[in-house]
Amino acid sequence: MRAGCTLPGRVGGAGPAHTGAAQLNLGIGLMRWLPGAGRRSVRLVFGSLLLIMPLSGLVGLGYGLVVPRVAEIAAGDAPFGWGLLLLVLGCAGWGVFVVHDFVLVAVGRPWLAVWRSGTFAIARIGLLAALGGGLAAQGMVLSWVVPVVLWIAVGTVVLWFVVRRFAAAGDAGTLPARASMAAFLAPTAVAQFGAVLLYNQIPLLANFRMGNEIGAVFFIAWQATVVVDTAAVFFTNSLAVQTAREPHRAADLARSTRRRMLTVFVPLLVLGAALGWPVLRVLGEGYTVGAPVLAALLVGVLFRLMVVFELARRQADGDGFGYARLSLLNSGLVVGFAWLVPLPDPGTAHPALVMLPFVVGYVVVQAVFAVLVGRRGLR
Repeated sequence: MRAGCTLPGRVGGAGPAHTGAAQLNLGIGLMRWLPGAGRRSVRLVFGSLLLIMPLSGLVGLGYGLVVPRVAEIAAGDAPFGWGLLLLVLGCAGWGVFVVHDFVLVAVGRPWLAVWRSGTFAIARIGLLAALGGGLAAQGMVLSWVVPVVLWIAVGTVVLWFVVRRFAAAGDAGTLPARASMAAFLAPTAVAQFGAVLLYNQIPLLANFRMGNEIGAVFFIAWQATVVVDTAAVFFTNSLAVQTAREPHRAADLARSTRRRMLTVFVPLLVLGAALGWPVLRVLGEGYTVGAPVLAALLVGVLFRLMVVFELARRQADGDGFGYARLSLLNSGLVVGFAWLVPLPDPGTAHPALVMLPFVVGYVVVQAVFAVLVGRRGLR
């Protein structure tokens, strides 16, 4: 996933939570404010990037010092300081990588974001193939850090010209007061931890409570929910730009976004449930017990789509505290349920029954929230 700093393989772990928070939710903020920024756009964009990059680098530095094994793996046979430098560069670059995409969408150049992400993925795979065999774990790290640094360097130059052209085509422009910006960014930045908890802590709790074997099956099934959830978040984030451009059509734009979201993602969920068993079978016979678990989780994602839409609508409306309240409460309840619910004995019970309480907790929480936000939408 793209919401933070995570090194490949076993090198990462806590990074997504911390670097995602270092972005301060400025990606969505820029999508909301750029349409009206006019000639102030350059200052707004690059001031935000110059804030995010050092914060993300500091996160990488702190993470490497607190968990030195990460920097040691990154360094390979080189000194510890080299591994620490790689970690700082990678996290500083990745901290603004996603924000570049938000800016390109906000200034009307989304196709540049698609090409940028596609070429980045190709470069990573190519470097991994070239370096992974000879340098092992360090090769995996370099295949991540080198493209990040290069793509950020080139992308920043491209962004400079794109944003300057966007600014020149606008009027004098206006920006919200700093107090208004802080009132939106502060709660929504904190709320990013809700998504991090939902995406990352559930599989960790599953592994801890179910054991490695069953936990690995649940992890694979859970990744399907993370992929769809993340895609739906990025899909609905465009509502922030649309609403900023045409605030008088906010209600119509929200309904249109919700309709398009359901049109795109509901068939994908049905297809995912249908293909669950054959896909898991490819991974190995032992993974097929997760097919009904995967299907049930995707039912939960169906309800979760309504929560994702409501989160996007609140961000588009600038309701930072409402966004934070909904995100943290929804994610917190799922994590709390997974932490506290009694499980059958993994040594004697069928694996599907061991995973069932986690699944029921996720589906029930999302269904309740879908009903609540749906009733609010009808009103």
